[in-house]
Order: sequence, then C-alpha cells, then structure tokens
Amino acid sequence: MDTLSKEYIIDFFNNRLMHFGDRPEALGWLQSGQVQHYKAMLDVGDITGSRILDFGCGKGDFYQFLVNKGIQVEYTGIDINENLIALASAKYPHTAFRTLDITTEEIGEDFDYIFCCGVFNLRFQGIERVIKDSMQILFRHCTKAFAYNGLSIYAKVKEFQLHYSPPEELFKFAVERLSPYVSLRQDRLEGEFTMFVYRDLNRTTPQCNRH
Repeated sequence: MDTLSKEYIIDFFNNRLMHFGDRPEALGWLQSGQVQHYKAMLDVGDITGSRILDFGCGKGDFYQFLVNKGIQVEYTGIDINENLIALASAKYPHTAFRTLDITTEEIGEDFDYIFCCGVFNLRFQGIERVIKDSMQILFRHCTKAFAYNGLSIYAKVKEFQLHYSPPEELFKFAVERLSPYVSLRQDRLEGEFTMFVYRDLNRTTPQCNRH
C-alpha cells in the first residue's frame, strides 16, 4: 500500500471516530449489521481455544463479540490506525492489540485462524493488488484457516467511496496461490461474500452460526 492511500484510510477512520466515538458507526457499521458480519465469520469452524488474529481489528469489537458469545480464544488484534488501537487497548487492557502495517512490518508469529472482516471495503488506488498481497502475507501466518469478508460487485446498490470485489476472482486467486481448499459463500449477507481458505481438507466443513 502506498503512503497516500495509507494516510487516506487512517484519516478517514480518525474522522469517523471523532464524529461517532466508540460506536460501530465509527468503522462504517450499524450494530445489527456488525453482529451479522461477525456471525458469518464464525462459519469458518469451531475456533474455541484457538490462537486467532483479527486483522484490521479497529477498536476491538470482534473481541467483545467473542466474549459475549462465550467463545474463549487467545486473541490478537492489529490495525494500521494507532488511535483505534489506543481505544481498543484502553477498553481491553489485558488483550493483545498492536499498531502494525503488514506491508512494511513483520507479523512475527503464527495463528490458528486469521480473520479479515470488512477491512478492504474503502476504495483506494491499487486496492485489488493490496488485497491479494495481504492475503498471501496473512495466509503464511495461518495454520488452520483464513476467513475473509468483502463487498461484492454483484451488490444491487453501490456507494462511490466503497470498493466491491469480484468474488470469483478472489476465489480463483486463493485456489491458485494459497490453498486448494476454499469455500466461497454469498448467501449470508446482502451484497457481500465470505471466503474461507483452509490449510487441509479435514477443516473444510464450515459451521453455520445463525443464532
């Protein structure tokens, strides 16, 4: 990611954080929609007791969701926005949050599951390349599965400032460059898709968490 794009993303969410405060809207969600996104992420399988990385964690809302669901994991959250990380660290002082740009810095450890939920929904120059590069970096640090959510080009309504990906293109990329064990779904969230990339065949049975 180039410097201007990175600064644009950071400034965009800093402004939303100043306007909305500690609410899902600061990250572009409505509360009900945010919960549905997190439930869709859990279709990856049973993550109880796992080491997980929340890539683009924002202010730690996915961590709170897991706590509310009673799902115990060893959680780490990373984000390029130091203000969001500062808020997350203040809210959850005993949880690991780090300001980190994986395109220029090393993650430095591996995780069982890595989640990337709505991270690349904001449009910027070269985003498709950044998505694919990030997927490759993240999957190298993933021992069981990588879960991805994004906006679909097949969404009936689109907003100019948001980015919509062709799901089939990312599926093809994942199969060819990451793993042959890939599940793609576009039946959980209107105008969006979720994709799960697994390390081995025995972990390719997603669980539906609709409650």
